[in-house]
Amino acid sequence: MFARAALMSVVALSVFAAPVATLADPIDASTARDQLYRADRVEVLRYDVTGLSDEEVQVLTVVAQSQKYYAALAFAPNDGIMAEPTVMSANYHTIDAARVAALAGCNERRSGGAACVIAMEVRPQGWEPHDLQLSADSTEDFNDNYRRERGNRAFAISGSSGLWGIGLGDSAAEDAVSACRGDSNVSDCAVVIAD
Repeated sequence: MFARAALMSVVALSVFAAPVATLADPIDASTARDQLYRADRVEVLRYDVTGLSDEEVQVLTVVAQSQKYYAALAFAPNDGIMAEPTVMSANYHTIDAARVAALAGCNERRSGGAACVIAMEVRPQGWEPHDLQLSADSTEDFNDNYRRERGNRAFAISGSSGLWGIGLGDSAAEDAVSACRGDSNVSDCAVVIAD
């Protein structure tokens, strides 16, 4: 049994969780491999928002390019980008989960003014929506560990925390969910890959 934790990179030292839909039925490793992206290649999508100078956009783009997908950067327009509410949530299993986490964290820290907005997103290079999406770190774990194992195995993820786990043997599914939960309080770990 393996336990893996998601690395959440954040601006303003804040991490917030967001839900993500999981597959109705787990898929096998071959099908999963075809739906996943390289973990080391990202693209940055910039939103056209007011309140950012060209220089700030350039700096943020450089920072965003170093983040692990899926990531989103939210800021409070009235406060500017270099303010307490600014949050980057990274290494989630979907862009939607990263957006929700960044906005929630930013709005929680905001002391008034307009609601926070998303300024940038980090996705895998060449991104298109797929049924299965994993964070960069969990994609690496899938490729480096899960695919190399033989016999019964399962891969579970938590959309609300970005955590994941691998289980092996006769109780692979239960062990994967347990590894995903670890010592945390997450309750949404579910098996998405099983062989």
